[in-house]
Amino acid sequence: MFFSGFSYQHHHQPGSGSPPGDAAADPYDDGDHNLTVLLTFSIFLSFILLYLVAGIVWASAVTACAVALSICYLKVQRRRRAVLRREAALRAAAGGGPGGVAAVAVSAAIPAFAYKREGAGGGGGDATGWAQCVICLGLVQVGEVVRRLPACKHLFHVECIDMWLRSHSTCPICRAAVEPADGQPEPPV
Repeated sequence: MFFSGFSYQHHHQPGSGSPPGDAAADPYDDGDHNLTVLLTFSIFLSFILLYLVAGIVWASAVTACAVALSICYLKVQRRRRAVLRREAALRAAAGGGPGGVAAVAVSAAIPAFAYKREGAGGGGGDATGWAQCVICLGLVQVGEVVRRLPACKHLFHVECIDMWLRSHSTCPICRAAVEPADGQPEPPV
């Protein structure tokens, strides 16, 4: 059997022909074979345990570094967002948009009027003209209050274009500069 050589006592088997103290008869029997196997196994096991412990310590260190970096990143992002909000609030308080045009002055200079369909007047046909506000994507209904931009003649709901002009100084469709016309504003069509 395989484990028969691992016994603690070495028994001399009768009939083997060699005396019990003769080392030349069994070249692999050094008398301390069991101790050698036990020490080899314990060294091997200690290396495995050391490897596992080192791996756990390394993984813990990497995880701790990743968590610390994530927390630092989130703090920096929170500060940046706060600075951007503060700058936007200061710009809004100053009344200037990105183009430097004051939204209140522009909105006040562009006349608002009640929408009526073009072609609804005298001709013999039905009122076929319609308009769409590209900011809210809704159709402009007859009687709704609208503004027509002076430079490009595009038409929008008053609420939509006023909100747009608070943060932009161009037309939402063609990007033409939105500046009030010199002199008297054009009468609504």
